[in-house]
Parts: sequence; structure tokens; C-alpha cells
Amino acid sequence: MSVCHDDEEIKGSFILANKPEIPKDSGDLPSLSDDCDRLRNLSDVGDSFGYGRTRFYQWCRGRGFLTLMNAPSTEMINAGYMVTTLSENGYSRVYVTEGGFNYVGSAFRDDIKKRMVKL
Repeated sequence: MSVCHDDEEIKGSFILANKPEIPKDSGDLPSLSDDCDRLRNLSDVGDSFGYGRTRFYQWCRGRGFLTLMNAPSTEMINAGYMVTTLSENGYSRVYVTEGGFNYVGSAFRDDIKKRMVKL
């Protein structure tokens, strides 16, 4: 049974008191900061071909690399091509690994050759 309060202070203290604690030691999980130099922003792939971010993301959604909410598809994450992080302002950021940069760039280049992408 949930309790509903009109007082925001009570709600805030309830949420903070019941917030799960995040362990400082991540155990066996790899640190994203360790791989930071190998990750690139997804829009960098489009930039390397002189393609704008909005249209490039639209192409990525059409190819199934991104969902409608611009999150990486599970296939891209499971293949190790993309990761998502949360920025300081609360927005998600999509990064590609070195392999993902090559995979997405190759698919984009192929679509340009097939004239499926207008530059």
C-alpha cells in the first residue's frame, strides 16, 4: 500500500531514505573511463562523411542501429558496437566503440555507393 503525502519534504525524505545504495566498488565490471579514449560519439561517424547529426541519426534509425528514442538497439549493444552513458545534465549519450565506428561507417559508405543516401 502506497502512502501519498501533500508535503514535498516528506516525499523527498521518504525517497532518499529508501534509495538503494550504489556500491563504490564495481567488482568485475569494466570502467567506462578506462575505455574512454577508444569511444567516439555516434555523430562523429556522420561527421567523417560530412553528414549532419539529425539526418545521420535518422539514417541510423532506418537501418535499425538506433531505436525511435535514439538509444542503441539491443543488437548493437550485444555486438559491442555501441554503449550509452548518462551526461551530467541527465541526457543519454550514444558512443560507438572502435569496431562500431568501423561497422556503422562501412554500412553508411555502402549506402552512399548504392545511392541510398543523398549527400
